[in-house]
Amino acid sequence: MTDAFDRASALETEERERILNRHLNRIKERPEHYGFCNDCGNTIPDDRLAAQPDAVTCHTCQSIREERGKRGLGCGSR
Repeated sequence: MTDAFDRASALETEERERILNRHLNRIKERPEHYGFCNDCGNTIPDDRLAAQPDAVTCHTCQSIREERGKRGLGCGSR
């Protein structure tokens, strides 16, 4: 019983590490199409691109990402 528990615990830890690494790698995200939001596909406003040329999300999707405290979870209306 203990061996099964230890194995399940190790698998859960590995899965959490994989998920965390995926999120950390999203920080280095590149735009799929420059000037368009990676999350919803809408145009990223010129003022946002002027202020942050490497922006990959529109204001709305970036706010959602920050609110959720995660990367890669935009508004999902793509």
